[in-house]
Amino acid sequence: MVYIPSSLNSPEFEILLSKSQIILDQKKNLDIIICGGGKDYACANNIFAQPKICKICKKNTKKGLDKLKGKYNLLRTPKIKKKKHKPPSNLSNSPNKIKKLNIGNFDIGLSVYSSYINSSRDHDFQGYLSKYSLNKLYSTSLMLNGFFKNYIMMNKIKKIILYNGRHNHTRVLVRAGQLNKIETEVMEFSGDGESNKGVRSFYNHLPTDIKYLYYLIMKNWDISSKSDKCDYFFKYKAAGRLIGDKASYVLKQKSNLVPINWDYKKRNIVYFTSSQDEYSALGGEYDRTIYKNQTSSIKMIIKDIKKHNKKKNICFWIRCHPNLEHVFWNYNDSINQFHDPDNNIFVIPPASPVSSYKIMRICEKVITYNSLTGIEAVYWNKPSIVLGRRVYEKLNCIYSPKSHNSNLKLILNKNLKPKNKNGALKFASFWVEGGYRIKYLTGSMRYGYKYKKESLRLAGMEKWQYYIEKFKQLYLYNYIISFKLSKILKRFIK
Repeated sequence: MVYIPSSLNSPEFEILLSKSQIILDQKKNLDIIICGGGKDYACANNIFAQPKICKICKKNTKKGLDKLKGKYNLLRTPKIKKKKHKPPSNLSNSPNKIKKLNIGNFDIGLSVYSSYINSSRDHDFQGYLSKYSLNKLYSTSLMLNGFFKNYIMMNKIKKIILYNGRHNHTRVLVRAGQLNKIETEVMEFSGDGESNKGVRSFYNHLPTDIKYLYYLIMKNWDISSKSDKCDYFFKYKAAGRLIGDKASYVLKQKSNLVPINWDYKKRNIVYFTSSQDEYSALGGEYDRTIYKNQTSSIKMIIKDIKKHNKKKNICFWIRCHPNLEHVFWNYNDSINQFHDPDNNIFVIPPASPVSSYKIMRICEKVITYNSLTGIEAVYWNKPSIVLGRRVYEKLNCIYSPKSHNSNLKLILNKNLKPKNKNGALKFASFWVEGGYRIKYLTGSMRYGYKYKKESLRLAGMEKWQYYIEKFKQLYLYNYIISFKLSKILKRFIK
């Protein structure tokens, strides 16, 4: 069976259609399950359960399915029933507590959290509408959990195929497949900047599973060219080329610009922040860190640097990730509190034109929490200290301290040497050479992906209706009501 819950994400939709057509070409029995949608249905694309987004998505899904050639069974997920799929009355509004909610082997809390912060960026549930959204997402997951359990029990499914598997409407199927020992292919795509050789399959694991991802990287390295041709992964990123993402975060930066108060005679240490919300919902091994979170790590490091920096020969720079430019929640703004020029502590805002790659190349060492910068620094021959969890911790190319004290020793050691960049090449090789092309997927990252050379992106009136609904979601509901109203109410209560 192939699960196609949404037609709004590209190239997810095109890849799942391509996979379906390949199965049909092979004359195999195929069930395609699509989202039934309806009232109260909420997912990562529609966290406030807006009926029009649901309607537009379903219409576009039908448009794509009509392009398939061959016979298959089409099923729809059922409607949500308020009494049957009611979330617990005490559903916590605490991220740490909701992340621990499980139904059997289904980590429903993490999947709900993942969907909510994917659109809202509300890492700490500060929003006035956070509880409303969490309830909708939970009810949807509860419905899907019951549906897929029954579906798998009643049908002799040999293989499950879906995309990504991280959110509330997909993770349940990954867990159902694992529980019932059914081969589960979790598909992903990461463009290499050169071609569409970016489709990947993760079997019986989420794509973020560190041990499994390490296994795939090493497996790819064994059969790879082991040459420098994958260097362009890092060179493209530094140049602002599209690779692995639909957006470049350095295009607004000036290639050789350094902060006006950068002192080449001093020890310049740079902490490159990551989008903290992107990694908070991964759970498991990603939560096993020496610091509570990124902000906590920065706070503790600064406190001790000030103690050891009496001669003020260390300049500590916090380069905020450009992707945080439009994040308005407190956890992001709180970074600004660390700006303390009198003590050589400097915060570089997300929108600053200062070049991230320029300061990376001229600094003494790089510190990151979850940012990809951690492995990029290795390639550019810089000592790289990684405080969070990433797969390259296993590639023997970064420093991964096991305590705050050991981290501080690494930071203060002015003779800390870069590690061998072979691990960075293994990492790059996987993202350049480790994917594959799939039949029927055409187009490009720059100009849009297509199925059988035909675009399935929204067009005309439907496109504008969708933009209006997304505007409502992001600015009316998430910003004005959820963010602004919550701040007003807090002041009123005080």
